[in-house]
Amino acid sequence: MGTFAVLLIILGMVATIAMFIFIALGLESKFRKQNPRRHFRRAGIAFVTGLALFFMSVAVPSEVEEPVDQTASADEDAEEVTEEEKAAAEAEKEKEDSIEAEKEASIEAAEKEKEESIEAEREKEESIEEASIEAEKEKEESIEAEKEASIEAKEESIEKAEAEKEKSIEEAEAKAKAEEEPVEEPVASKEGLIPVSLYRVVDGDTVNVIDDSGQELKLRLLLIDTPETVHPNKPVEPYGKEASERLTELLNAADQLYIEYDSGDKTDHYDRHLVYLYADDVSVHEVLLKEGLARVGYIYEQQRYLSEFRAAEQYAKDRGLGIWSIPGYVNEGGEGFNSEEPEPTNEPATSEPAISEPQQTTEYFQNCTELKKVYPDGVASDHAAYQSKMDRDKDNWACE
Repeated sequence: MGTFAVLLIILGMVATIAMFIFIALGLESKFRKQNPRRHFRRAGIAFVTGLALFFMSVAVPSEVEEPVDQTASADEDAEEVTEEEKAAAEAEKEKEDSIEAEKEASIEAAEKEKEESIEAEREKEESIEEASIEAEKEKEESIEAEKEASIEAKEESIEKAEAEKEKSIEEAEAKAKAEEEPVEEPVASKEGLIPVSLYRVVDGDTVNVIDDSGQELKLRLLLIDTPETVHPNKPVEPYGKEASERLTELLNAADQLYIEYDSGDKTDHYDRHLVYLYADDVSVHEVLLKEGLARVGYIYEQQRYLSEFRAAEQYAKDRGLGIWSIPGYVNEGGEGFNSEEPEPTNEPATSEPAISEPQQTTEYFQNCTELKKVYPDGVASDHAAYQSKMDRDKDNWACE
């Protein structure tokens, strides 16, 4: 065996030892959960190198084995061949080293690229996590803001409801107080007033009186209208009875009654005196209007106290007193009241007269001319001679 072959065997053993060393290092790296690929790759290179050296050491003896007695030229040729093989082996080794270096560089570049990709992925995940945290925070802030706004709106609604409740209570108290307050009765001046005495109350706006000369005057109160109580073709209307009773009460309680004429006609075509009536110093017109027992109506040329009467009517209207407490009862588009069914009553329809008249048996007259021969002042609706066809103004008094 030649020296070169021995050298190849030694190099092969070294490569084999290096292979086992790299395998051991790779196993250790794997145990430590590190990357063992580099060590295994080097172990593979050592294995290939050792295997190549082994085959070279086997092939060299057959090529260089010559008889002992060969010439010096043959030795020189063998030496030249050995030098060429050595050079070729070195070139092969350099080539392998170069390939190995390129492989290592490529692996390191791939690992670096992988690490950079992992780092970029990690940064991306962190960015997504931060964005999610920020969105969650904004959502919580939005929910908190909505909650605060809802609480404020609720508190505002409660305050508004409380304010409306207090206002309603105040209005109710004011209304109750106004209803409890005594009605301020207007005072009239004595100038232009004519004293009279009460004869009878027909209804809430019609009265018979006696003047100083003893003559009976039938009065129609100016600018007011009260519900019917004695109309033969109409039922007793709501608050008609109360109006008659209140007027009777005012007139009976007074020490002196007065009448006052307005400008224009003093009587109507039925010879009724168109007047303002006072109980002592109190205008009964305004009392009835203010208590909701009459409405302003029959407005013609006599309008001296129209504004005062309007104010008294508005007072009752605002507080829903009397006739104004029934929705739709007052026919505000015209005269009269909206009533179709009479109120049940066990009392006579007419108010109690101050001076009663004797009841008559049934009497019949063809017309007012014949009736006035017996009853010059006409008859009331409760009189035996009363006929509705003779009561042209439908005030419950025929042939006045």
